[in-house]
Amino acid sequence: MRSRPIFRSASYTTYMRPKALVDAIAGLTEEQRARYLNPTYTVGSAMIWPVRSKDRPTMNQARGIRSLISDRMDLTLECIRRHYAGEPESPLADVITAYADFFALFGEQEERFRCFVDFFHFQDLITTDYNEVRFFLPFDNFQRRGTPATTAEYVEYRENVLDFINKRAQRMAKWVEENHPDIEVRG
Repeated sequence: MRSRPIFRSASYTTYMRPKALVDAIAGLTEEQRARYLNPTYTVGSAMIWPVRSKDRPTMNQARGIRSLISDRMDLTLECIRRHYAGEPESPLADVITAYADFFALFGEQEERFRCFVDFFHFQDLITTDYNEVRFFLPFDNFQRRGTPATTAEYVEYRENVLDFINKRAQRMAKWVEENHPDIEVRG
């Protein structure tokens, strides 16, 4: 009998603070520290991932521990886009392949990435034609660590993340209002 996946929630509101970021964070103003290091948890910052594998890391673990991703949703989405496009090279390819049944749930083959993006309300992280990911920082095809390297990069990254979280939360609220008018949406 095949085991059923368990789903867990993960937040990308808080950001890992590896040694490489210490200097970048040290350069923040007090106002920036308050804004970036202790943001409010919202539904817009949450994501569910399947949890099943005993032989390899879960999707959420791999996103967090692999330095080329560094828990970034934009880089994770690029790996998922490549999976759906049949482009096998990405830092998460092995884990995504291990959960291929989960990723196959989202419509017909040619529409799966669009369906995944729409289902999880990630439209603000992709171009309108669904062909490219909009990155929080300039993308270098996974040639460097996912963590920002300077204070300026950190500020750019955090502003883009917070903007995305806000837009995603608004998109989710609108979806609930349109599809479940009997449910009160609180801002």
